[in-house]
Amino acid sequence: MLVEDHDGLLLLRLPTDDHLRPGDIAELSRTLGPRKDGPHKDTVVTVVAGADSEAAGALWPRLGEVLDSLREAGTRSVRLVVPGAGHDLPEQPAVARRVAAAWDLTVEAPDGPVLVVPGGSLFVPPGDGGWWRFAPGLPPVPLGPRLPAPGWGRALREIPAGAVPGCTVDQLPAGLLIRPVEATAPRPGDLFHAIPVDPKRPAVVVGVPFGEDIAAADVTALLSALPPELRSGVRLVPGGRRDLLPLGRAVAAALGTEVEVVTGLPLFAAGNLLDRYGVRSVLAGPDGTPRWLPYLDAVLCAPPKDPDNPDTAVPPRPLRWFTPPGLDTDTEDRVVRLSDSWRATLTRSGLWVGPHGGPPVPHSGRPVHTDGPVVEIGHPGVRLDPSLRPALARLFTALTPPVLARTTLHVHGIAPDGGRALRELAAEQGINVVRFDRPPTPAPAPALTAAPGPGPTPVPTPVPAPAPAPSKPGAGAAPPVTPPAGATATSPSPAPQAESPTPEASRPDKASPTEDSRPDQRSADRTSRQSRPSAPASTTPGNPPDRTSTPEPAPPARTTAPRPA
Repeated sequence: MLVEDHDGLLLLRLPTDDHLRPGDIAELSRTLGPRKDGPHKDTVVTVVAGADSEAAGALWPRLGEVLDSLREAGTRSVRLVVPGAGHDLPEQPAVARRVAAAWDLTVEAPDGPVLVVPGGSLFVPPGDGGWWRFAPGLPPVPLGPRLPAPGWGRALREIPAGAVPGCTVDQLPAGLLIRPVEATAPRPGDLFHAIPVDPKRPAVVVGVPFGEDIAAADVTALLSALPPELRSGVRLVPGGRRDLLPLGRAVAAALGTEVEVVTGLPLFAAGNLLDRYGVRSVLAGPDGTPRWLPYLDAVLCAPPKDPDNPDTAVPPRPLRWFTPPGLDTDTEDRVVRLSDSWRATLTRSGLWVGPHGGPPVPHSGRPVHTDGPVVEIGHPGVRLDPSLRPALARLFTALTPPVLARTTLHVHGIAPDGGRALRELAAEQGINVVRFDRPPTPAPAPALTAAPGPGPTPVPTPVPAPAPAPSKPGAGAAPPVTPPAGATATSPSPAPQAESPTPEASRPDKASPTEDSRPDQRSADRTSRQSRPSAPASTTPGNPPDRTSTPEPAPPARTTAPRPA
């Protein structure tokens, strides 16, 4: 059993034990190294040790030697990161209690297994117990499941699992998770436990894979149980396959405060043991395999200016975005210059390629999919220039082959060659799906009505010879009547038939707003659907279908999962 000193963090382990990687140890040393802490502001020394069967025989003698040396050096407080060392029972006192009494130390220890969370924090699942402080002659004091304890930790500890009817609320290292009561619970070691802790703001993960049926009212009820100063800083994180933007806008409207909506799970994307790129949104499949990193990381949803007028809704505001490597972006409007004629705009669902000076691109117009990014090209009804192909080729060189294999090319504009050049480019780059918008339907020509003109040429009629005057007034024929100009001497035409009215049932219903264009109103939608006849389902061109089987490429970057101490 070796004793390793990592800048004041003491690690007891066998030479063959590599559960903790160098990056994990460096982060723990940074966050849990010796510092003034505890009730007497003493220097707390953290001792990390495993307690498996292989090392148990050698652990306790070596731990005793370490405690002796610490006590002789004047240390008064020790943090003992040993699984279950704080589990205290009347008939079996905790190891931490016995250490506190034997060495006259204040000891902090967990009552269960310990997870090392990326970023340098420790978490004791499932969250209903946690860390305890044992002092000689005093009862143990609960410290919560998170260490170091964030400022919002105490408020979240007071949220019970059944705080929202029909839902279960779970404790995570970074905050809370809300899911349907029948959905699968999070487990230690999954990606939910790998979300790093933000000491200033908690995260609320909404839903789990195949358990996304969480209404905006459920999240509103959960956040309403938090203190007001904490409520406004909460981050909403998608836990399943559902895009949270409509729900986030509805929650912001209900609470009357700004709400941040993260595009994916905020995780550390690690290229190797010591190379950390920082926290990025990661979109993963239901099995937890990372698939791609969205470029627009988070948006801020603001409440409408007038709660009673939906037309005053404020569009979401981008907060953080990342450009594909090798491309430069304008920090103001998320625009990547591809050529003198073409540019790409970062969106929540991927990228939108259009001409310089074109109409603004909505960054939240399309729902985000975990399958992969969508590269949208042009605008409906606008002809695409042949100079587009080299600009797209430059863009695709900045994307990795695994990302290209998951990319969907959605062509809105009109390709001059029927899309052949785009199809060839997609095949060269390894893009498997290309979608084309339906060509715009030409407006029906107006009905032609004949302009009034001269009537048909009248047939000459012989004029009868003058008849002798009648012998009595009124006994003869009436004098001939000359028709007015423009009239015909033919028989009158039949009256025009009335135009048949278009059947109302044959008219398409007006398209309803997309889910991204207004706050989540699922409860109202359920009621309205029950009270009106269902309309035939319509298919919106360009929406990618759900994939039933997709080859699994390598993830875009390795995502660090929590590790047991």
